[in-house]
Amino acid sequence: MEFMLKSLQLTQNDIIKKVSQGIRSFQHMFFVKGRYCKLNLDGINFLGSNFREAFLDYCSFVKADLEMVHCNGVDARNVNFLKAKMDGARMWMASLIGCNFQEAMMRYVWAIEANFRGSSFSKADLSGSNLAGVDFSDADLTGTNLSNTDLTSARFTGARLCGTILNGAQLFGADFRGIAELSDIKIDGRTAYLKSRWDHDMEDYLAAQLSPNHA
Repeated sequence: MEFMLKSLQLTQNDIIKKVSQGIRSFQHMFFVKGRYCKLNLDGINFLGSNFREAFLDYCSFVKADLEMVHCNGVDARNVNFLKAKMDGARMWMASLIGCNFQEAMMRYVWAIEANFRGSSFSKADLSGSNLAGVDFSDADLTGTNLSNTDLTSARFTGARLCGTILNGAQLFGADFRGIAELSDIKIDGRTAYLKSRWDHDMEDYLAAQLSPNHA
């Protein structure tokens, strides 16, 4: 039997107690400003909850439902979001350094000026998201779906872009200089890359990808 709570304010001790009681759904909760560290919250439903300005270091949200959550200003390091459902999440100016977003569903996320430095988005789906000003430095974007995203002024220094999908992305002013690896990226005629910055050898690669003769 699944127990569910709605519309309460919770501290870390509240969560530990309620999870131990078998509660698996915390929809539309408000997590008070403070530290929620090293919690195992795998598979739990947090639909529409508010984590604004919470500290979530080393928490685990594997396969958790985080759709439409509010994470504006969240400070979190080394959090595991493997295969989490995060469509429509709000992460404006969040700091999510060294986190694992592998295979996460993150469509239509609003993450303007978020810091994802050193995080892994391998095979994650961020299509349709607003990622303007995001810091993807040293991030792993292998197989990441960034189609139809706004990546205006985003930073990719040290990032790995292998099989990354950029079809229809807005790359105006994005900085790709000093990326660690670039191969087999997917871009098309809808990809707006004017004034984006690339190393000289990468500019030739980009031109080849956009060539009508490119398979």
